[in-house]
Amino acid sequence: MKKTIAALLTAGLLIAGMQAPALAKPAARNPAAPVLRWDRTITMTADGFPVMGNPGAPVKVVEFISYTCNLCADFSRESKVPLDSGLVRQGNVSVELRPFIRISIDEVPALLALCGTKDQYFANSSALLAMQKTWFKPPADPGYEARWKALEGKPAEQRLAVAKDLGLYKLMLARGYTGAALNSCLNDTAKLDWLSKQTEYAGTKIGVTGTPSFLIDGVLQDVYGWSELAPRINSAVAAKKPAAKM
Repeated sequence: MKKTIAALLTAGLLIAGMQAPALAKPAARNPAAPVLRWDRTITMTADGFPVMGNPGAPVKVVEFISYTCNLCADFSRESKVPLDSGLVRQGNVSVELRPFIRISIDEVPALLALCGTKDQYFANSSALLAMQKTWFKPPADPGYEARWKALEGKPAEQRLAVAKDLGLYKLMLARGYTGAALNSCLNDTAKLDWLSKQTEYAGTKIGVTGTPSFLIDGVLQDVYGWSELAPRINSAVAAKKPAAKM
C-alpha cells in the first residue's frame, strides 16, 4: 500500500374463485416455462471484470466504484430493485462493476470483493457497501494508526491489519470465506497491480474523475446517482427496442 495510507485513511474515515365440484377431476396443467433470471448470470470481460446480466443485452452499463464512497453505497441500495432485479433480470441491461482506487484504503475492500469466484463478486460488493457505515470509521482501538504505520514496509501485513481493525475480515468470514482464503486475496500483489493500472486507465483514457461514474454503451455520463441515471438507461433501452409492427 502507499506510504501515506495511515494519514489518508484517518482523513477519509473522519469525513448499510370459484371452487371446483368435489368429484370433478382436476384440470390438467401445463408446466410453466422456466423463467430465465439474467441477474444470476455472471460472465467476465476480456479485461477481467465480472459482468452481471445477459451477455447480449442491448444496453451495457459500466459502474466505476469506490467502496469508501458514500454515494456508491447509496447507488447500490437505490438501484438494487429497479436495475438488478428489473432491467438486468429481464435481459435488457448488463452491468459491469469496476473498482476504482480513489484513496489507498480502497485497495483492501476491492481485493476482498474480488476474492473468490466471479459469481461471488456482486454479492460481495453489495455486502461491503451495505455495511459501509459500520466499517468505514475510526476503529475503537486508538492504537490503530501506530500499528498501521509500523507496517508501512510490509504492505501485505498492513492490509491484513486494516481489514481486521475495520471489521472487514470478520464481515468476509461471515460470508463463508476462510482465513487462509482472505489472507491469500489480501496478499495478491498481481491483482493489486491490475487494480492500480485499471484505475489509471479509467482516469486517463475514459475520463473518470470520481465515483460513482457510469458508462452507458461506452459513453461516460455526467450524473452520479440512480435518480439521474435511471431515465438515461430507460431511454437507451427504449431506443433499442424494435418498432411495433402496424
